[in-house]
Amino acid sequence: MQTPRDLHPALRVSWDFAEQVRATLLGIIRPLTAAQWVFRPAPPAWCIGEQVEHLLRAEIGSSKMVRKLIRGDFRSQHVPAGATLYAATLDRYPFGRLEAPPALVPGPVRNREILEGELAEAHARFRTELAAFQGDDPEALRAPDPATGVWFTLGGWVKLQAWHEAHHLTRIQRIAAVPTFPR
Repeated sequence: MQTPRDLHPALRVSWDFAEQVRATLLGIIRPLTAAQWVFRPAPPAWCIGEQVEHLLRAEIGSSKMVRKLIRGDFRSQHVPAGATLYAATLDRYPFGRLEAPPALVPGPVRNREILEGELAEAHARFRTELAAFQGDDPEALRAPDPATGVWFTLGGWVKLQAWHEAHHLTRIQRIAAVPTFPR
């Protein structure tokens, strides 16, 4: 098996944070029973399985943005004056409650083990995409979020993915704290 290519030093802190958040997510979802996985606190709230499906879709989207950035798809675009730009120093989830774009809305609840495997594949692919950056400054690569218009650097995209996952971890923990949550 080939050793993964090393990440640019300026991307390592962002990636380490993403890894830390992912480990927390897996630690929370792995022991869940089938009833806990599909428990819905109140319609139309998402159950934990749907939260995780949403996170999978979001990571796939972040991975695609990283690939496009590194490939140079946004080279001719410039951050407009007055636009918000987040970099690898992003220290919180930058959005309040947003409606998920249609591509990130989960479908029917799927099996946890299968979804967990897909999460692992998407995370590994995201890491591979990120390792393809061999330039001097990952913060010089910038692209807008198609859903919000907010701009992120390459490292900012990684931090956004991690903070988004942390945001949903809080939601998952709230679901598990509901008095009617199956024990």
